[in-house]
Amino acid sequence: YFILAHQPDFDVVWCRGTVAKMIFKPWVEQIEKAGGKVLTNKRVNDIIIDHTGKAKGVICGDECFEADAVIFAVSINGMKKILQSSTMLQSRKEFRNLMNLGGIDVLSTRLWFDRKVEIRHPSNACFGFDATTGWTFFDLNALHDEYRDEPGSVIEADFYHANQLLPLSDQQIIQKVQRDLGTCVSGFREANLIDSTVIRVPQGVTHFAPGSYQYMMQRTTSIENVFMSGDWIITRHGSWSQEKAYVTGLEAANLVIRRFRQGNLAKIIPVDADEFHIQVTRKINKTVREFGQTLFSNFWLP
Repeated sequence: YFILAHQPDFDVVWCRGTVAKMIFKPWVEQIEKAGGKVLTNKRVNDIIIDHTGKAKGVICGDECFEADAVIFAVSINGMKKILQSSTMLQSRKEFRNLMNLGGIDVLSTRLWFDRKVEIRHPSNACFGFDATTGWTFFDLNALHDEYRDEPGSVIEADFYHANQLLPLSDQQIIQKVQRDLGTCVSGFREANLIDSTVIRVPQGVTHFAPGSYQYMMQRTTSIENVFMSGDWIITRHGSWSQEKAYVTGLEAANLVIRRFRQGNLAKIIPVDADEFHIQVTRKINKTVREFGQTLFSNFWLP
């Protein structure tokens, strides 16, 4: 459903610039303006539980930070690393079950060309180039303000389940991307590359494999003041990927606000209704799933 539900942009909304510049920098400034402090390079190793069973702090190396509530907002791979060092979380089945979840390798590239190439859609999903890998490419001239007036095309191409591509050299990767782009849009066959970047992210994206739903966590946990957020957290909102991570973060923050009756609740915007053919497909899938649950109980996704 991810690509089909909203075909013009397949549920992806791009920033008008980099996420660091457009989201995180203003976010940090707003936190600091409100009296908060953002600490970097502090890896969480464990949480401290008091005699009532509530979390009272987090341990980061040799440091301990007191806390009235704890929200974990990390990737599934990051959460598994915390779990491996946390004796407190290891004692709870809901957290141990996270070891059944996994991630897939991601390869992200950006290419600058010497001329503008006409691209029909700013967002594009591609399959069939490699047996186990899917990829997307984006026209950043149309999506990012900073590239709108560039004389040449600026393209981002991201590959998912890219484990067999990560060992390649940067040059080999860029050559492959150019070939694949030329297959999709003939204009790239004549365009010359003037610059490029390659970023490898092992286990960078959650792997939503069949059967994985039963191991995902809710926003609340068995520790009453510990909350969860991320794209691997169960929510009925309907968002996906980075948007889902953001929404579950807001939901977790709202839970803390309600708990202490302080602060203003974040407004969470609902997703647009699915297109008609997707609504029909969902109904069919729901019928099949309900029948299948008599045989496979918690195996099916909600």
